[in-house]
Amino acid sequence: MLRILSGRKTQMAIFILAAIFSSILNAAITITAERTFSSQTYLPGQTIDVTLSIGISGSPMPAAVIIDETIPETWQITSSNVPVDKVTAPSTYSFLEFNATGVPSSIVIKYTVSIPQDASGTQNFTGEVKYLEDGEMKTVDIRGSTSIAPPDTDFVVSPSVLHFGTIDTEANLVLRNLGGTSYEWTSSIETFDGITGWIKVPNTGTLNSGETSTIIIQIVRSLLTSGSHTGRITFSTNTYPPIIQTVEISAIVGSPSPIEDFMVSSLLGLSGDGKILLTWKNPGNFTGTIIFRKSSSLGWDDVPHNGTSYALGSRLPGGALCIFKDDTSKDTTFVDTGLDLTTTYYYRIFSFDDSSAPSYYPVYSQMYLDSFSKPSSIGDIWPHTGEEMFNQWHYFNGTNPLMNNFSALYTSTGVSEPDPQVYVGYVDSQYIPTPLTGVVGFKNTYLLSANFILNPDDTVDIKIPVHLDDVTTVDTFSLSNLHLYHWPGSDNKWEDISNQITERNVDQSYISVRMDGEQLKGNDYFSTGTPLPPVHTGSGGCFIATAAYGTPFAKEISILRKFRDQKLLTNKPGRAFVRFYYRHSPTIANFIRNKPKLRALTRGLLKPVVWLCGKITG
Repeated sequence: MLRILSGRKTQMAIFILAAIFSSILNAAITITAERTFSSQTYLPGQTIDVTLSIGISGSPMPAAVIIDETIPETWQITSSNVPVDKVTAPSTYSFLEFNATGVPSSIVIKYTVSIPQDASGTQNFTGEVKYLEDGEMKTVDIRGSTSIAPPDTDFVVSPSVLHFGTIDTEANLVLRNLGGTSYEWTSSIETFDGITGWIKVPNTGTLNSGETSTIIIQIVRSLLTSGSHTGRITFSTNTYPPIIQTVEISAIVGSPSPIEDFMVSSLLGLSGDGKILLTWKNPGNFTGTIIFRKSSSLGWDDVPHNGTSYALGSRLPGGALCIFKDDTSKDTTFVDTGLDLTTTYYYRIFSFDDSSAPSYYPVYSQMYLDSFSKPSSIGDIWPHTGEEMFNQWHYFNGTNPLMNNFSALYTSTGVSEPDPQVYVGYVDSQYIPTPLTGVVGFKNTYLLSANFILNPDDTVDIKIPVHLDDVTTVDTFSLSNLHLYHWPGSDNKWEDISNQITERNVDQSYISVRMDGEQLKGNDYFSTGTPLPPVHTGSGGCFIATAAYGTPFAKEISILRKFRDQKLLTNKPGRAFVRFYYRHSPTIANFIRNKPKLRALTRGLLKPVVWLCGKITG
């Protein structure tokens, strides 16, 4: 309850006498007044604190001052550190400060104002300080904060992610209205696993200004299959514009869906700062990815235990170190740095789900992928800087003779990187991104690394050395049949860029290619190879035998096909023989096809071959 002073007439008389006394002495009085709010905004139904700071100077000091404070009409002062002297309708509150020997030089009035539930819009405060000087009543306006408004409409949903793990079936979600108006919200559900109906959420609700509401989210596990399941709940308010908030949902049945296409490739580095590039493909229903590293072969005990959460830097029972963990960004690449250039590193990748309240039970995929690699040393560093960095050829040198003839020309008007750098190096074939199937080659691979991104219209001309083992991998000694490959292409695969080759120089043993600026990604591998000719399987491909027996359905041909598929195509010499056979057999088959005697002779010659192939294949 406010305490209103009694004897106002007496106090006013004292105030007037004190003011007259001061005026007789001709004293100059200076007063400053400022208002501050405890909050920059208000919420209906709540309170805010207001501070009035009055500064007074003069000699002698006035014996009394009156502070009139007018607040919004329907608002009410509920408490103050200085008693309210009187209230004038509709909403002016007066405070009196009196001291016969002079009021203090600093007066601070703090009061709390209650805000009605229906308050809205901008609300204004006014005030003044009254005193007598030279027999005249004077006033000073209270400055500082003079108006206050509700905050912009806001809607908060927490948490933004709900992991139900393998156990939980329901969890709490908190909705908050942090704005100044009431509104309704609605919800919608989206699932990413092709299964509908497994996420349950209230469809709609109302939140008053400043209100907090807790709702229950449920999942129906009986509808789910083994693996990871993800979805999203979207909340929307009926305000203009609507406020949208989303909550990511995940649930696991059995074990999280595994990672795919895990690949570990050597990058260029200096002594003590070797680098290895890790790439992978997350499952469609992503819940999390975690990677462990070891400098020796990974063992059976280098597997995370369900129920245990592993932070970066923690180790598995077998000693493998956790180097990467992500459950939000959905990253598919990671560069492992600070490695020793002479050490081979082994990596193991899992998908995981950390789960959240109430069970907090992390789970890891039963299936995992392993890979290994070794950092490569920088073969050479681009020696130029600034404008000299571009628009001229640079021929890289180094101690590795396999780098001879590797050169590049960056054609560019400049890049945003203030200190652009380019490194080149040779990468051992066992540490490169996984080569393409159906291509023979990838014997010598070169890595071009840059710390900048080129402009779309920029180009890079690159000369790739060609060595003897590049052109003798298959039946060719000519550069004309050699294809050039670049990584990364689409979907982290090698791409054939032979159609971008600008020169095949036999005398100096190199191939030149022009790359668009958008094709280079910062760590770019180049290698050569030759596509294998199509290998016919199934019902086709045995040209001579088909001509000899007159039908592709003869049992002898089935035996020969079985031998080809099970024995020849599973190894390099066998594939070479098949390529040779497909290259030359059609001519022989066409020659004997309409000659009965030659066909009979061929069947006789094939008889022991068919018998032997049958014995080998069972």
